[in-house]
Amino acid sequence: MNDYHEPLPFKAIHADGITLRLIEPEKIDAIHAMLRGLPDEHDMIAELAENYMPQFHNGRRTQFGFYAVLDGELAGFSLLSIEDFHERKGSTGADTLLHMRGRGVAPRSKQHLFYFAFEMLNLHRLETGHRVSNIASQRSIQKTPGFVLEGRSRESGINENGEFEDELLYGILKREWEELYDKSGVVVEF
Repeated sequence: MNDYHEPLPFKAIHADGITLRLIEPEKIDAIHAMLRGLPDEHDMIAELAENYMPQFHNGRRTQFGFYAVLDGELAGFSLLSIEDFHERKGSTGADTLLHMRGRGVAPRSKQHLFYFAFEMLNLHRLETGHRVSNIASQRSIQKTPGFVLEGRSRESGINENGEFEDELLYGILKREWEELYDKSGVVVEF
């Protein structure tokens, strides 16, 4: 069995007109500057701080946040988290800026995350999910080739109204990615 691979240092991943750049602490001021003046500036700065900063466990990075650039403009954030190194399992997430919604930023960025997870890190499985009331996330996940609806987690979290809400859960395996995606379209900038 092949093991999880520690990633080589890289600058960006390019595919399908979108570039994902790894979020590092020294880039935060530049990302804040790109968000300045946008209607969702404060919400996205909070998301960045809460969900997209690097995290480590026993000296290994477990959270890889990326900022997405489309047509030279900040479009949102994408995330790959390592849930279990031994079982080679991770999860993904995304937040798209309000003015960039409807351009397929989140589903198109999954190609980058899948390449990073399956090709560069040698993960076996990726998961994602959304609260049942989050129709935008549901549409985004359903537009992403490979994600399979696997189940429903009942009242697994508290929504914006303070109520418990169900979550729909999806997954994709490395072999499914290999069958569906052409990895030659992904360029990693070192």
